[in-house]
Amino acid sequence: MSFETLKISELKKIAEDFGVETEQSKNKTDVIAALAEEGVTWAVYQKTIKDIAEALEEAPAETVKFDHKKDLPKDTVLVRMTRDNYSYDTLGYTFTKDHPFVAMKEEEAQEVFDREEGFRLANPKEAQDFYN
Repeated sequence: MSFETLKISELKKIAEDFGVETEQSKNKTDVIAALAEEGVTWAVYQKTIKDIAEALEEAPAETVKFDHKKDLPKDTVLVRMTRDNYSYDTLGYTFTKDHPFVAMKEEEAQEVFDREEGFRLANPKEAQDFYN
């Protein structure tokens, strides 16, 4: 199988998942070319699907919830991932679509902001609204 066997809507979804721009792409060939230009080959796509499936199998059945009653150090801030990635690891923290908020020290948050795109400070009300 290859990208050629997929529908254009499926290809655009794959491109979106990998952060590849396809707004200028008018047909299947253009989307495939955009993917290739960004290094997304059929093999990379298949490996990513396999890795995600394995990660989901290994994931704990119950998600650990943030304990708002637990005392945190004074220099703790809440960081939100705004990237389109399903999951993203940085500096030992894991952000996902389902859990895009992480509490961390200010210095670590600043390092994330300096090194990565798609992260910003969040406020507790925003996180509370997201999870409710």
